[in-house]
Amino acid sequence: MIDSKFRVLLPLSCLIVVTSCDSGPGFSGMSIEEDPPAAAAPPPLPQGSYVVLSSETGDFIGAGQNYTYSKADSLITVTAQDGRLTVDIDGDEGWTGEFQLPDSYLELEVGTYANLTRYPFHDAVVGGLSWSGEGRGCNTLDGSITIDSVTYNGTTLTDIDLSFEQYCEGNSPALRGDIHWDADDTTMPPGPVVPPPTGLWEPMQGSTPATGNYIYLVSAQGDFIGAGADYLYTDATAVITVDATEGRVSASVTGTEDWSGQFQAMDILTNLEAGYYGDLQRYPFHNPVKGGLSWSGEGRGCNTLTGWFVVDSVTYNGNALTAIDLRFEQHCEGGTPALFGDIHWVQ
Repeated sequence: MIDSKFRVLLPLSCLIVVTSCDSGPGFSGMSIEEDPPAAAAPPPLPQGSYVVLSSETGDFIGAGQNYTYSKADSLITVTAQDGRLTVDIDGDEGWTGEFQLPDSYLELEVGTYANLTRYPFHDAVVGGLSWSGEGRGCNTLDGSITIDSVTYNGTTLTDIDLSFEQYCEGNSPALRGDIHWDADDTTMPPGPVVPPPTGLWEPMQGSTPATGNYIYLVSAQGDFIGAGADYLYTDATAVITVDATEGRVSASVTGTEDWSGQFQAMDILTNLEAGYYGDLQRYPFHNPVKGGLSWSGEGRGCNTLTGWFVVDSVTYNGNALTAIDLRFEQHCEGGTPALFGDIHWVQ
């Protein structure tokens, strides 16, 4: 006779629990408890210098998100002065960190520095810190800094590994960060993608003139900028102006409607080059290592935007732009409706 409730352990990584049974040939009411799945491994850290941020749910500064930055996708600036380290990130987001050791330190040194309050309103004997950005900062905070390694060449900082923990307004959710910086890191962001990805928007055959300068706009229903209409401008119907300044091309239309567009290359380029510029934000508030764009007019513009542009061909005489074929796609305020554009211009 088998008892009506029992537990059997098998030589497997599972547990069979019999919740009820009878003396018949089989058991019923069985359930299997399996080991929980292993936690996913964290993504690998970037090569070279990097900043990694981990924000717990409820943390005001990081908004509960994780962020990773390297010199391949962001502009990272590190400055050391006496016992203070300043870190600035200009990327898809913008951040500033201040890490101040006690005023008895003349330079950064290995160690853990606890009981810190908000820089620059901290106790100078104890030290302070502050991580802020994206329009968010703590009024008051407490936290700690740990420097695992630091190297100087004379008085010049050459590398550092630093981590920190910050709590805003006495709350429990934390923002944590890891900073690895190497002055010898030569990582460079990529240039435009050549050839451009397939499947990007192009004007339908016959929708643009076969000759002459033109700017052609196609606005999807729901697009705020173009108001869901199509527009075609030529030298015969409007004043079309296109010029270049360093890595940026500006285009404007003065006609029945007035428009203005900006197309900015990544900061490693002095002139636009043929290729695809993707994952862009609104110029001039864009990530400098990716580039930016903006098309506005008729009293309408995006507060924030995402998009891309493709330079199909471009010619310069020295630094003077003489010809360009460019097309773009723009989405306002994270919305789905797009504004598309195609520019053909020869001096």
